[in-house]
Amino acid sequence: MSISLRNSSLIKPRFCVSIAESSTTKLNSTVKRAFVSGSHFAEIRLDYLSSFSIEKIQNLSNTYKNRLILTFRSKNEGGFSNISESDRLDILSQLLDLKYSIKDIESSTYLKHYSLFHKKKNLLISWHNFKSTPSYNELETRVRTISKKLSNNPENNGNWQLGKIIKIVTKANTMDDCNKIFKLYKKFNKSRFHLLAFCMGDNGSTTRILSPFLGAPFVYCFIGKNPIAPGQIHINTLKEIYSNF
Repeated sequence: MSISLRNSSLIKPRFCVSIAESSTTKLNSTVKRAFVSGSHFAEIRLDYLSSFSIEKIQNLSNTYKNRLILTFRSKNEGGFSNISESDRLDILSQLLDLKYSIKDIESSTYLKHYSLFHKKKNLLISWHNFKSTPSYNELETRVRTISKKLSNNPENNGNWQLGKIIKIVTKANTMDDCNKIFKLYKKFNKSRFHLLAFCMGDNGSTTRILSPFLGAPFVYCFIGKNPIAPGQIHINTLKEIYSNF
């Protein structure tokens, strides 16, 4: 299988710093540092906050228009909060009304509660497997299932420059697992959604680094001392790597 890197000399990878803070005060400070460091976007892991205020998140969203990805991850997919699922759904419902940010919704939640999401814009539908990478056919089927539903959601009309996103994240136990992710980009490179796919873990680093050249809208990274997810790469390291492309 051959995969073309889309003229890497013309592509400037965009960064999305993942942020997990326990207070909104720390959150505001870290978001600012992320953008100062050169990140284009910031993923806010709301499930790490000790208390949730929709007003404070709305203010943050209005301050950094079209640059925030809001995530309240479920416990089953690596979330940190112990709140009930009904309370989490209530928070997600409030987040959907924030028009200047994109919302990361797990595919299981999106498909199960489709009536809550099907008329909403600015969605990133995600699926994670923290233990392994399924067969390529299973991954392709999963993307098709999500994209079929997502195609019914309204277009963003330019309010969010990234459009609709489907995120597939697996654990790479072998290099062949990485190859499955690369094949997904080749299969869906002309779709009406952005595919954002990569592998976690040390074996998956290659998929993170190459993903922007295969069509991913951005690459997740971190600032500070500790990554938020297994295999995440520091933004400064990514900058150094990409300077050689």
